[in-house]
Amino acid sequence: MVLTGSSLSCGCIIVLAATLLACAADTEASDGSTGGSTGGSSDGSRGEVPTTGGSTGGGGELAPRIAECLRINACEAEGGTAMGLQACLGHVLDLPWLWASVGSQRLGVEAMACKLAAGDCDAVRACTPALDGFAAACKDAAGTGICQGDTWVWCDDLGAPQAALDCKAAGQACNVDVWAGCGSEPCEFGVTPAQCDGDALIECSPAGFLQRIDCPTAYNLVIVSGKAGDDVYSIAGETCGQDEMRGSLGCVGTGETCSFFSQRCDGVVLETCAGGKLGRRDCAALEPAGQGCGFVQAGPFAGAAACGLVAPGCDLAADEGCDAGMIDFCDLDRPASLDCRAHGYGDCASAMLGSRRVAYCTP
Repeated sequence: MVLTGSSLSCGCIIVLAATLLACAADTEASDGSTGGSTGGSSDGSRGEVPTTGGSTGGGGELAPRIAECLRINACEAEGGTAMGLQACLGHVLDLPWLWASVGSQRLGVEAMACKLAAGDCDAVRACTPALDGFAAACKDAAGTGICQGDTWVWCDDLGAPQAALDCKAAGQACNVDVWAGCGSEPCEFGVTPAQCDGDALIECSPAGFLQRIDCPTAYNLVIVSGKAGDDVYSIAGETCGQDEMRGSLGCVGTGETCSFFSQRCDGVVLETCAGGKLGRRDCAALEPAGQGCGFVQAGPFAGAAACGLVAPGCDLAADEGCDAGMIDFCDLDRPASLDCRAHGYGDCASAMLGSRRVAYCTP
C-alpha cells in the first residue's frame, strides 16, 4: 500500500491510503520480497456510475459517495478552499488506519468524517476553521496538539498551526490527556478498563475519550527495533478478546497461537500475529471491492502488511484536472471524469494545494 501523505491546506485533509505493492503468497515481511499482483481493479460493485470507462459526461445518476464529495467541495469552494475529489474519496481507505494514526494524520481523517456528516454548507465549513486564529496559541506548542476551547489544533514543528478541527461541529468536545483529540464520552487513559462489544473493542484513547474499534477491519501498528534497524508490523485482528501481548483486551486473531509479531500474505489473505493468535483477514471480501494483500511502500505505515488496492489504474495522490466544465480524477482505482454542469453545478475550477492540483465543481 503506497501511502501518500499529501497534506492539504484546507484544514489538513490527508490522503493516507492509496495502493499497495502486492506480495507473493506466503511471503514474510521481514525479507522484503514482493511479487506479482494479488488483486485487480474493482468490478463495479463499489457503486460506480453505470457508464463506460468511468466517464460520467452526461447527467446520469452519480454514485452517492461521488455526489457527497462533489457537494463538500462546492461548499468549501464558496468562501474557502476545496480539497478536490480524491482526498474525499480516499477517506474510505483511510478509516481502517485511524486506530494507528496520530497527530495531523488522525486529525485529517476525523475532519473528513465531520464534513461527510455535515448537513449543509455552513456545517461543512465549520469543521475546519481558519488557521490564522490559532497562531498565538501554537507558538509555545510546536510539534503537538492543543485544545482551543472545543477546537483541536495541530501545531507544526515550527510552532505554526497546521490543521484544525472544530470538535463541536462534529458533535463532540476537545480534550488533552496524553495528546489532544475529539470525543464525546470522557474516560481516563490508562485507568478506564477496555471492554468488548461483539467484535468491537471499546477503549479509552490517549485523548481521554472512549473510542470504538471495529476489529475485523481496523489496523494497529508496532515498530520493533533491532540491530539491523526497525521492523514495522501491522496488527489485523478478527475479533475483540484478551490480547496476551498487551495484557488487556484488544483486537485478536482466532487462529493458532503465536508468540511474536509476524505478517505475511497468503494470496489475498492477510495473516498477522494479533494478540497471541494468528488473525486472517480476507482482503478480497473488504469494501471497497478490488483489494488484495501486500506491503505498505511509503508514508507513516511503510513496511506493514495490509489489505489495499493492488495495481490500480490511477494514483489518488496525482493531479486532478478541469476543462470546459469536466473534471478528471482518480476514482480510487480507475481514471474517471464527470460533467459538473450536467450534475447541476455552475462549472469546474482547479487550484494548487501544496504541490498538487485539485479540481472541483463550483456552486
